Amino acid sequence: MKKIISIFLLLFSFIAIETGATPTYCFWGYSNGKVTGEFGSKIKAKGAIYIPAEVAQLYKGKTISTIKIGLAAMSDNVNVFITKNLDGDLIESKKAGKLYNGWNDVKLSSAYTIDGEAFYIGYSYDGTKKSLGHSATYSENGCWANLGGGWKNYATDKNYNALALAIQAKIEGEDMPKDLWLYANRNVIVKKDAPCKLSFGIMNLSSSIARTLKVGYTIGDAEEKVEEFTTTMGTNVEKEFTINYAGFKEYGTQTVKFRLISVDGEADAYAGNNIDYTNVKVKDAVPQQRVVVEEGTGLWCGYCPTGIVGFEYMSKTYPETFIGIAVHKQDALETGSYKELTFSGFPKCYVNRDKKNATSPDAKTLEVMHNKIVENAPNVGVEVKADFSDDTKKRINAKAFATFFAEEQGVNYKVSFVLIENGVKGYKQNNYYAGGSKGKMGGWEDYPSPVSIDMNHVARMNYNYSGATGSIPASVEADQTVEYAVQLDVPQNVQNPDNLYLVALLINAKGQIENAAETKVTPDPAMSIMDNRTLLVPEFTFANGTLNVNGFAGKVFIYNVYGVEVPNRSIPSGIYVIKCVDGNKSFVKKMILK
Repeated sequence: MKKIISIFLLLFSFIAIETGATPTYCFWGYSNGKVTGEFGSKIKAKGAIYIPAEVAQLYKGKTISTIKIGLAAMSDNVNVFITKNLDGDLIESKKAGKLYNGWNDVKLSSAYTIDGEAFYIGYSYDGTKKSLGHSATYSENGCWANLGGGWKNYATDKNYNALALAIQAKIEGEDMPKDLWLYANRNVIVKKDAPCKLSFGIMNLSSSIARTLKVGYTIGDAEEKVEEFTTTMGTNVEKEFTINYAGFKEYGTQTVKFRLISVDGEADAYAGNNIDYTNVKVKDAVPQQRVVVEEGTGLWCGYCPTGIVGFEYMSKTYPETFIGIAVHKQDALETGSYKELTFSGFPKCYVNRDKKNATSPDAKTLEVMHNKIVENAPNVGVEVKADFSDDTKKRINAKAFATFFAEEQGVNYKVSFVLIENGVKGYKQNNYYAGGSKGKMGGWEDYPSPVSIDMNHVARMNYNYSGATGSIPASVEADQTVEYAVQLDVPQNVQNPDNLYLVALLINAKGQIENAAETKVTPDPAMSIMDNRTLLVPEFTFANGTLNVNGFAGKVFIYNVYGVEVPNRSIPSGIYVIKCVDGNKSFVKKMILK
């Protein structure tokens, strides 16, 4: 009997330990886990989110001990606060001092007990950088800011419709409500008549696990449809869910409403964050998200054939979406224009200049990261045009085109150009894979060490590492294409100008690459016809000597390689430049008629 009691007590103690380990807190706010940009363009400002009374009542008696803020850039002087009146006295405040870009947890000197009345949480900052960080999500209570002229709700201001600031409150207590938050991307582009995915996110703001979600979705004025999802979501976990949709039959913008109906068979504790909307823009084609890999490499580095093999595989497999830049260090191919990009080891690389996550440039790793990034449509489309200004090929006329698919205020993007050269001759690469003792490496196990090879993707010049100030305006309209043009000098160390490629990088507020495009630098006279004002190029086809332009409402012009316009009938085999004009937008593509 004593043995049975002992076992029972032992089991009870395990249960008690397990119960005590269960989190009894959540991070409550209107932003998910990503700081996606900077709002306000000020080096001194204040930002806050509003917690309405219905939420305060839900968490009445619970406490806030920590405020979590997401900064777009480092700030030297940050103060967090809780108040019931933005122009009144502060209830709680804490001087945090210097904080870095990304998420920061600031513990208050004393916890605030939620009394059921509405309140604000926020922070002020000043320094030398624009630090007010926003997310990719929206709430009418999510962006209160004082940019120097007093407090204002920029989320409800129709001139801004600002996204939610990256601010969250850590709410602690017993018997936390089971509150899940549904959010969706504000704008999505899909191709007409093509299957697509309707996506939304769920964040678990409760201390208990959610396992079954029932979600309704409504397209336009149609009847709501319901989907059920089985998952396992612990405290503060966020996941993305998708609904497969057959496709949209008409051009234009459709509104998709998502609604969280129930969690584990019961209504969610707070209905106020259970509904969100996505504006789906239906077009001829979907703009491409491209992936830029900047690799630290060197001729002296015996393991660097890993990157050479990885770049070769990715370039051949994903020529439309992969852009590789070999940044040589400590060898004869090094360029001082890339001195700001450093590497802790070789070979290492950064994907879209995410310097917090250096990775190996091997083909398998690059492919996994590439496929994860390109599965989502970009927020901004990028294209580039480059041709030599004259026959000497010593100067390049460069143009970058950034197409914004939603209206944005206070954006902070900059254009940067990088010149790379392929087929660079006369150099030898060290090769630790020689002889096969370190396994196979794309055929390099059969090469000697060192080995003479033509070097590709060589960075010859980074014309502006952080991007050109003023190259993108702070405010843009939906479907607006911004053009940035500049003349670039070709560096003297280029071996063969006919092997040059120009990369246009769109740098965001975090210093990362938002999107990019690459093009061959060419003196082709037909290129002068080009006016790449948009990425959304229809899929035209040739048939019986005629270009099929059905489904395109604008004007179409066909030019041969000499820049001479040809009629759309009895077209002979050859290479053609197709220019399409629709209103004040135009786009150009090359096509081959065999």
